Amino acid sequence: MSADQLAVLCQRMADDSDAVRTAPEARALVESITSRLRDGAGLDDLTDRLDRLEEMLLRAGHAAGLSPVRSYERLLGTNDGHRVLEVLRCPAGTCTRVEVPGSEPTPCLVHRRPMVVAQLRS
Repeated sequence: MSADQLAVLCQRMADDSDAVRTAPEARALVESITSRLRDGAGLDDLTDRLDRLEEMLLRAGHAAGLSPVRSYERLLGTNDGHRVLEVLRCPAGTCTRVEVPGSEPTPCLVHRRPMVVAQLRS
């Protein structure tokens, strides 16, 4: 399991209409993955489950799967394109998801904790 795939999963979990939340079989697998992560399992221990979820999503017609390339979206809040110096990141450091800080706390639904502020380095 890659940190990039976990970042995409976390982002998809935040969307109430996404298949990882609405499709019962996918939701059960997501709960299994996130529960194991919260219990301390390493990313390498979850590769098979994440690959199964990716395949499940692709077969069901969700072309983005868990690929950060296929599901790319412009980072919200970047306005005129100037570099963002502070971002929110995964609270456990297990994935590469980043978000622009906003007025409301941004949750990590994998670890069930708020995302934390991090400085970007060039």
